[in-house]
Amino acid sequence: MPDTLHLDSSLLDTLWVLWASALVFLMQAGFLCLEAGTTRTKNAINVAMKNVADFAIAVSVFWLVGFAIMFGDSHFGLIGTTLFGWQLEPASSWVITVFIFQAMFCATAATIVSGAVAERMPFIAYIWTAFWIALLIYPVFGHWAWGGLLGGAEGWLSTLGFVDFAGATVVHSMGGWVALAAVLCIGPRRGRFTHGKPHTAFTSGNLPLAMLGALFMILGWFGFNGGSTLAVTTQIPGILANTILGAVGGILSGMLMGLRTRRHADVMYAINGAIAGLVAVTAGAHVISLPAAFALGAVSGVLMVLTSEWLLSKHIDDAVSAIPSHLVAGIWGTLALPLVADLTLLDNGLSRPAQFAAQLLGVVVCGAWSFGTAWLLFRTTQRFLPLRVSPEAEKLGLNLAEHGAKNELNQLLEHMRQHEEQGDMRQRIEADPFTEVGEIAASYNRVTAALERAVGHTRVMLRNLRDGVITWQADGTLTSMNPGAEQLFEVEASHLIGQPVSQLLSGSPLTPGARHEIKRRTADKRMRYLEIQVSEGASGSDSECSGMVRDITERKQLQEQLNRERDLARTTLASIGDGVITCDASGKVTFINAEAKRLTGWTHKEAMDKPIHVVYQLIDEVSAEPLNNPARQVLTQLSPVHSTEHCLLLQRDGTQTPIQHSASPIRSRSGITLGAVVVFQDVSFTRHLAEQLSYQVSHDNLTDLLNRRAFELSLTHLLNSDNGQHVLCYLDLDQFKIVNDTCGHLAGDELLRQVALKLKAHVRSSDTAARLGGDEFAILLPDCGMERALAIAEALRSDIENYRFAWQGHTFGIGVSIGLVELSPEQPMQLTQALHASDAACYAAKEAGRNRIHCYQPDDHSLMEKHGELQWVQRLQNGLDNDAFRLYAQPINAVRATGPGYREILLRLEEHGTLITPGSFLPAAERYHFMVRIDRWVIRNTLAWLGDQHRHSVSLSHSLWGINLSGASLSDPDFCQDLISQVSTADLPHGTLCFEITESAAIAQLSRVRELMVTLKEYGCRFALDDFGTGLSSFSYLKELPVDFLKIDGSFIRNVHQDPIDRAMVEAIHAVGKALNIETIAEFVETQATLDALHQIGIDYAQGYLLGIPEPLTHMAGSRIKVMPR
Repeated sequence: MPDTLHLDSSLLDTLWVLWASALVFLMQAGFLCLEAGTTRTKNAINVAMKNVADFAIAVSVFWLVGFAIMFGDSHFGLIGTTLFGWQLEPASSWVITVFIFQAMFCATAATIVSGAVAERMPFIAYIWTAFWIALLIYPVFGHWAWGGLLGGAEGWLSTLGFVDFAGATVVHSMGGWVALAAVLCIGPRRGRFTHGKPHTAFTSGNLPLAMLGALFMILGWFGFNGGSTLAVTTQIPGILANTILGAVGGILSGMLMGLRTRRHADVMYAINGAIAGLVAVTAGAHVISLPAAFALGAVSGVLMVLTSEWLLSKHIDDAVSAIPSHLVAGIWGTLALPLVADLTLLDNGLSRPAQFAAQLLGVVVCGAWSFGTAWLLFRTTQRFLPLRVSPEAEKLGLNLAEHGAKNELNQLLEHMRQHEEQGDMRQRIEADPFTEVGEIAASYNRVTAALERAVGHTRVMLRNLRDGVITWQADGTLTSMNPGAEQLFEVEASHLIGQPVSQLLSGSPLTPGARHEIKRRTADKRMRYLEIQVSEGASGSDSECSGMVRDITERKQLQEQLNRERDLARTTLASIGDGVITCDASGKVTFINAEAKRLTGWTHKEAMDKPIHVVYQLIDEVSAEPLNNPARQVLTQLSPVHSTEHCLLLQRDGTQTPIQHSASPIRSRSGITLGAVVVFQDVSFTRHLAEQLSYQVSHDNLTDLLNRRAFELSLTHLLNSDNGQHVLCYLDLDQFKIVNDTCGHLAGDELLRQVALKLKAHVRSSDTAARLGGDEFAILLPDCGMERALAIAEALRSDIENYRFAWQGHTFGIGVSIGLVELSPEQPMQLTQALHASDAACYAAKEAGRNRIHCYQPDDHSLMEKHGELQWVQRLQNGLDNDAFRLYAQPINAVRATGPGYREILLRLEEHGTLITPGSFLPAAERYHFMVRIDRWVIRNTLAWLGDQHRHSVSLSHSLWGINLSGASLSDPDFCQDLISQVSTADLPHGTLCFEITESAAIAQLSRVRELMVTLKEYGCRFALDDFGTGLSSFSYLKELPVDFLKIDGSFIRNVHQDPIDRAMVEAIHAVGKALNIETIAEFVETQATLDALHQIGIDYAQGYLLGIPEPLTHMAGSRIKVMPR
């Protein structure tokens, strides 16, 4: 406010201040609507009465004393001493105008406390509080800040530069400090906070009325801030604009914060946001810009919400959030003034830091004075005057308890209490159909009528209920029995009512909430089992305890029968060879059979009620990490689960056993999951057998060295490594044919075994030795230079040269030709290149005189030429250019039953009238990348021939024709796309084509092969996996491929009639095929004994010279098309 005012102010200024006073008075109506609408209806009249009363008390006390203390002549800047009420008459009209304006301020300060302590502070105690606010607390601090308004010395805070334009601190913070002291002294409303539970949000009585009150307050604030100019000046429009923008900023931020914290636009946060925004701009409304006003209001809305939530967390109950919206917002607005104000308009010569220090001092002094004085006042008052209503009054509502103000709702509640005391449900309440309470009364009448009908129905049900119902008092006196109980106990109720219930229910005491079984002999000497469930009734009634009695004789008999069947089932489970563990729905073990006890190491007694993951522990064989318990998975997924590979059972003593298991849910007839059962087997023997089979597949049976396939895998792995130098040795025995021809194959086999022993003796532990076939061997020397490799090779060559092989009186000397190839990152090679180079080097050693060593050099092309490899490049090119390839077909016959005709398309190369089999040229074709072109030739000519047959209605075109696809072709996306296009264009009947793919090619590019299969299946094509079983791969990939046939490799078929291992492999493959609905084909069937063995196993088809030799496609019976190739 201005420091001094002249007493000769104009009439216009007087009228403006009086009009502003009227607007400020309108805030009283706003406070009344806001606080009455926010509180509960039963307290709304009390809140409104307090607002009216505090206005009267505040104005009268302020007139008599407060105005003088605040604006009288200052005594040392601490207190005014003139202008008491009896002195105002001779004063000028301007003094009276200021008094009216400031009396409205004083009433506003008192009203702030009313909302904070609503619903629990007695009316008299509140009037006493308003009296002291108007008498002392407000005037004294007002003098410190605004003293000297009417002339004379200023208050001491004002002299230090403290600025509070319209009372953000003087009025609102002061009222907020008193409200804080009050709520801390009297505590929260009953039921607002419960330990360990979220706070209770009381329902507001009339929120629209509260919002109307907020709008009244915004309008009244125009007088609050605008009238504080005490003159008609050009500042008024800006002040009013700042006022409205502060309110708007507070409303918006309050709503947004409400959305964030409460997940909805909270009405009270919007209302109190408006008040907080108004309070915040009040301190400097005359010296801040419009954006600053909006920002101050927005920040005050945020601070209001945060403070409200903090007060709730501390169980401080502010009924209308007066403390956050008045106290906190007033502090913020006062402290923010030096940060955003135009200091030149203050004209007090203070810098921003100095002005902030003055503002901070004023805030601290206000808090210390207002809170301290109020706290002392309340602590003193409560010794002779209660500061809180009684619990009964708070529950009843202060409208009735404090003012005797009854309404229809109070009368309704009184009638309902009378009905409760009389217990007569036939009484009804008179209901006015034109009021809300009347509608409630009508609803209550309908409820009591429905309850009366329900009680009647319950009585009828109890009379007709087959189960027994008995009631007794707490002292054990029987009070009632229904007919069902009379029948079950075979007694009459009239003989036992009033007698001790123990005469009926003999035995141990009956515990409420528990079930008890009773055995009684019937009149015909039969045993009857009864179950009684006891429950507690209403305390002090005739039926403090009741019992529901049920005949469970039949259930007991069924339970005994189930126990016998359970014992039989357990005996059966104990005798089977698999481990069986069952658990209940919570995962606790309920049964474990003998085999499970042996495998886990737990006895039945020890395992019972233990969590199943403790008894049945699984770990991963590779990583040793714990695996999910299958029973727990079943109980979670409610579907069966099966074991994966590499699963080990961890026994109680730490022993690890490989197992296979399955787990399934145990369900009742109604489908409810009762538990789970786990069945598992020890697969140690199976694993050992598989390891033996794996060893045999990867090792040469004769020499016990690695075979060619395993050696190539090792070489490929070494070639893929990026570091070190390695050497590949290729060995070919000299003079081996002489031994073989002279003494027979047995001697040759023994010689090979002896040579293998010498290889093992000379290689290092890190080296790999293998027999590639015939009399050819190979050694892989990792991390070995050429010089070291030459020494090892020479020692081996010398040892074999000096060796003399004796057989049945014959003695032979042999030698060995060795080719060495250096493998290094500087000269990278692929598998075929390395093998080809080592083979060529060995050939060069033989050409140079045998029994010697030759080291391969990359530029030594003569080796390739001498060995004949490169000649195939030109021969294959000529064959493709001149259409020298020929198509043949070999029949595949059904073994057990007549099946569709099946023939495999085979390839021959014709040179100078001689036919060359594919075994001679396909390795070179694969090595020099001719396979894709050859496959294209075969596809094109086969489809053309089959298409001609189909168009000429030749019946054999409806047979199944197998066409081989190489791995190189499958890797070529263009080839696969062309194949799909040609098959769709050929338009052959479905079931005509079957494409044969080797197992290794399918596994190497599983996703690409599967995609191709799925596409060609749409055109009726079928698929066969060729050479199946040679890789000893996991069968799991079969589930990913839509395969129709498995062609079992001939290496398993030749001796299937006499080799148990081969037979076991064939049976296993056939079993897998049968399980997956895939038919099996056996290759290389050359003897009747082999065919008979296949018939016993159940193989579906057979192929071999015994059943038919390959024929030229153009010579086949029934063929009318002879023009080949195309």
